[in-house]
Amino acid sequence: MDLQRGIPRTCDCGAATIVLTSGTIKNPGRRFYRCGANSVVANKLATIEQDLAAIKAELDDVKKDITEIIKIIECLRMKS
Repeated sequence: MDLQRGIPRTCDCGAATIVLTSGTIKNPGRRFYRCGANSVVANKLATIEQDLAAIKAELDDVKKDITEIIKIIECLRMKS
């Protein structure tokens, strides 16, 4: 069943379609559709990128901690 004339509910891949409205000068207000799977993938990619940035920050903190621990161990060895 169509959402509107010419706009299918599902994409050829089976994902739901997203109906958008053009804001261009050439086609102002014209309705069109896009595969909804693209939006899902884009959102997941953004989440993964945020998670990766957080993991990198945590890794930097762990590296700093390890460096401090090594310095403390070296100092303790020198005192012995």
